[in-house]
Amino acid sequence: MLRVGIPRALSYYKYSPLWTNFFTKLGAEVIVSPPTNKEMLDLGSKYVVDEICLPVKVYFGHVNYLKDKVDYLFVPRIVSVEKNEYTCPKFMGIPDMLVNIDNLPKLIGPTIDLTKNDNKLWKVVLEVGSFFSKSPYLILKAWLDASIELKRYNQDWLNQSFPKELMVSKIDKKQEQEILNIAVIGHEYILYDKFLSMNLLEKLAKLNISVFTTEMVNQKTINKEVSIIPKKIFWNFAKSALGAACYYNKKEGILGFINISSFGCGPDSISNSMTVHQLKNAKISKPILNLTIDEHTGEAGINTRIEAFYDLLKRRVG
Repeated sequence: MLRVGIPRALSYYKYSPLWTNFFTKLGAEVIVSPPTNKEMLDLGSKYVVDEICLPVKVYFGHVNYLKDKVDYLFVPRIVSVEKNEYTCPKFMGIPDMLVNIDNLPKLIGPTIDLTKNDNKLWKVVLEVGSFFSKSPYLILKAWLDASIELKRYNQDWLNQSFPKELMVSKIDKKQEQEILNIAVIGHEYILYDKFLSMNLLEKLAKLNISVFTTEMVNQKTINKEVSIIPKKIFWNFAKSALGAACYYNKKEGILGFINISSFGCGPDSISNSMTVHQLKNAKISKPILNLTIDEHTGEAGINTRIEAFYDLLKRRVG
């Protein structure tokens, strides 16, 4: 049985049910790297320049963990998943940057670019599936079955709950009168990586804070919210974050925002400013806590800021 390695980083948090189910249904053994830890970060940092953002450094650590344990590494080059929109430039360059790691197994690195033609996706699916099966029928069936799992995964978010795969702690519903609702704006690969986010969601759950995230807002609503921006936003992740923030700012039950991002992220350096500008210039201004992380960020400082933000929200609700 061929073994396929999938790094638990970057786009893993958005598409993991799709990829893991697709390869499994084609008879492969899927090996996912374990959750991020300090050793992975330190190892990944050795292979990239200092200016690279923290999530990419972590990605390299996950790849290094998997390289001797699998026959193939799945490292897609994700250029675009929406028409005329693009992902982060580092997502596009990941397969090229991995040449710095020695003794890598064979890479499965398809280019996913849906900027102009969605039909290209089928060619990519058949290309990737051909590593494990020569039957186009079996490959496409595996893809359709896996797509159903991805739809279920995304539906959990749209139902305002976290997919069970993410193992996010739940708040204590017995104290419902004390629950505070906030929106947490941040990319999946930071927010749901407990090491990178310093267990942010866990900390909020312990404070009985109910969290609403970008993934809980459907694409149609996000597109509507960002339509007020004079210039089109070409970065997909930035657009989603801004649209979700604008949507939650109109919701009466949302008391405030936490915006978490990685130091050194080019698109976020622009979109974070736009998000803060839109929120502060809205008819109703709500508190915003900005958390910027890198490998030197101390957890004690993060805890202090979260607790102070919580106290602020409690005072506002009386």
